[in-house]
Amino acid sequence: MFPDSMNQPILEALRLPESEPEKFTHKDEEEEVECLLCDTKFYISNGELLPVAANFATNSATSGGDTGKDQLLKHLLVQHNFVIGDVHLVANLPEYISYWKKKFLKHPLTAYCVSIKASVKDMNTTSSMKQFPSSTAVPSSGKGDVEIREFSMLSDVIPEDKELRQKLQNDRLEKVLRIHEAENNTEDFHRTCLFCRQDFEEHKGLFDHMAFDHNFSVGQPANLVFVKKFLDLLQSKLEGLICLYCEKVFKSRDVLKEHMRKKGHKKLNPQNKEYDAFYLVNYLEFGRTWEDISRDPADEEIISGFDVVAEKDDSHHEWGSWRDNVGKVVCLFCQAAYDHSSDLFDHMLQIHGFNFVKLKQDLRLGFYQQIKMINYIRRCVHLNTCFGCSMKLDSPEKLSEHISWSNHFTPDELEWNQSQYLFPTYENDNLLHCLEEDEVVDDGGSSARAT
Repeated sequence: MFPDSMNQPILEALRLPESEPEKFTHKDEEEEVECLLCDTKFYISNGELLPVAANFATNSATSGGDTGKDQLLKHLLVQHNFVIGDVHLVANLPEYISYWKKKFLKHPLTAYCVSIKASVKDMNTTSSMKQFPSSTAVPSSGKGDVEIREFSMLSDVIPEDKELRQKLQNDRLEKVLRIHEAENNTEDFHRTCLFCRQDFEEHKGLFDHMAFDHNFSVGQPANLVFVKKFLDLLQSKLEGLICLYCEKVFKSRDVLKEHMRKKGHKKLNPQNKEYDAFYLVNYLEFGRTWEDISRDPADEEIISGFDVVAEKDDSHHEWGSWRDNVGKVVCLFCQAAYDHSSDLFDHMLQIHGFNFVKLKQDLRLGFYQQIKMINYIRRCVHLNTCFGCSMKLDSPEKLSEHISWSNHFTPDELEWNQSQYLFPTYENDNLLHCLEEDEVVDDGGSSARAT
């Protein structure tokens, strides 16, 4: 049996050494933007980093509830007969406006814009326009309140405009990924569950709790971004007694809760574009949302984890070529870290004399058995205890020397093959994600996985 030191509890979460992540924060601020064609100034929130529908927090109560962006677009239309095509696809409108303002100081509009004609009933709105190609005769109207006007339209039909939009999209994606990383590493998160009074210090635990305990799932927490804004939005809807799925308003919270429970409405409305801003997938491709991506044929999916070498007579890609990066994997006996598990196993064999691959094959370890053994060895090393003879050493260096000289590389199965070692000793142990089962050939010639 092992000494008392091996039975002592580990009361804190253990983490393997890793590089310090870059800190990045995002705050909503208004940026002053000049009109493309005059000196009129507008204030547009940098909350426009969020897609249009989700920028709920930045809507201004001034000017009839119009945002600075709405006011700018209306000004361009009414005062300058100027339209920006698919403006909702522009990732950073202030930078986009600034770029083209400099261009139009040196070049006429006709150098970059196309001309369109439209019948306009009321120039104070943009919803009453009927467009006609500039080369097409416009049908006459007997109504005196309809006016035919010619507009200049800037769109991504122009290669330079398309290139600019793609650059702004890539810049936004980079910022969003940095925000996502910062949110995952933040230590100042504190929220209460939307459905009970339990408090949480990390958003993953909160969303997992709501999914498992309240049957309210918004998808994988790792795919979410702008988490605090997302929770603020959900909370504001629930406080407004609005069902999150059918979006009906109820007279009390109890009636709302009973409705969502009975109707199975503990989920988000997929048709509500307001939620698109909070999912990383909506930032990945220029002008495409999760709906567009989901409609792609299966045979046209981009296989992001493969390094595919095209061969004329081989269109089948083996799973063995999968190269998904899970992060650094750390040695069982020291702090050496590698990008690939194969390099780590070579290191442990050459430096420490521990041949994990051979041990796995000799003992015919299945996937879960490998998990148990690695977590057991991690625990022993953390406690400076030899996993072969249970001797307690004074330091990790002396432990490593003892194991190497004594050749104590095979732990007792009665000790490591326990269900408690299915749980990671270190919560960020990436080696556990790189384990594979070997195929074992039986006497009959057939192959099977090691169990």
